[in-house]
Amino acid sequence: MTCNWIEIPLGDFIELKRGYDLPKSKRLKGDKPIISSAGLSDYHSESKVTSPGVVTGRYGTIGEVFYIEEDFWPLNTT
Repeated sequence: MTCNWIEIPLGDFIELKRGYDLPKSKRLKGDKPIISSAGLSDYHSESKVTSPGVVTGRYGTIGEVFYIEEDFWPLNTT
């Protein structure tokens, strides 16, 4: 079996972005997952990202990666 790999800049294939601030005092009851650098941490009434998504931490649990199959809110730690 052979593979036909092509080389392209990473930014042409994916978009890397920092998560969004959402203090606990601003969270509203809902069904949208809030993802922190440690994974699922809570739920909110709205999402910031359309699924699917891959989330990794900016600090804390650096190196862990989470695949999210529904719209979600990535916290600023991601």
